[in-house]
Amino acid sequence: MSIYGLSNLTFGIPRLNQHRADIAQSLQRLSTGKQINRAADDPTGLVVSTKLHASKLSIERRLTSFQRESTQLGAQEGGLSVLSDLLIELSELTISSASTATTTQQEQDANTTKASSIITSINHIAGSTTFQGSNILSGFAAANLGSIMVETTDPETGEPTTVEMTLADLPQLLETNPQAAQDLAEQAASKVTGRRGAVGNRIRSIESESRVLQSELTNTTEALSGIEDTDYAIESAKLVRAQILEQATTQTMVIQRKQVESMLDLLTNSTNQLSSTAPISSRS
Repeated sequence: MSIYGLSNLTFGIPRLNQHRADIAQSLQRLSTGKQINRAADDPTGLVVSTKLHASKLSIERRLTSFQRESTQLGAQEGGLSVLSDLLIELSELTISSASTATTTQQEQDANTTKASSIITSINHIAGSTTFQGSNILSGFAAANLGSIMVETTDPETGEPTTVEMTLADLPQLLETNPQAAQDLAEQAASKVTGRRGAVGNRIRSIESESRVLQSELTNTTEALSGIEDTDYAIESAKLVRAQILEQATTQTMVIQRKQVESMLDLLTNSTNQLSSTAPISSRS
């Protein structure tokens, strides 16, 4: 029986160490919230989670890029909207100035002055609309919004000639060629409207792509959670089980140690008693 008791006592030590290791692992998982805290915890899961992390990071970067682009396009569309309103007003002025039979010279002069003010506003918006320090309407100054070839007279020679005029020259054209001024205003409005349409389409495309990416991000995050995150209910149950087993193993080892000690004491006492009761002749 002594050999049996010593054997159980010896085998109990590895079991006790294993229970304590299980307790330490459960405590670590509960404290970090992660099932994989080192490669040895789950080598295969670690490889998969690393790939998922890379995929998640890539998706997040693309979403951030889309968000930035969408914000930039929104700022551009806001400036274009103001330009569109100004060009509508400018077009109305060209129509009014073209009706020379119903407008007085004073009204024509007022239209020219107002047109000059609108051109100044267009140039100001084109030069001052920025996003994160970069001009986003640099191509929409009055001189860039359209041009037309106009027949005129060379002031030096008096000969007929053709010159190119832009929207910046519209106030002058209102007095000399209202129809050309009207054509320029329509060109400019068309260019701004076309750009607004392109911006709108791109924003819709970004929103659509972002929804797809957001769905991918959700799925990737859920997959990562399933691999990495601690299931607190399961891990808590494992912890309690390991603690109970540790306590039970410890108690068993204590009892076994006491049994071994009792058996050794019994053997020692028996040996002493035999020695004390042996015949004198046999002891000599």
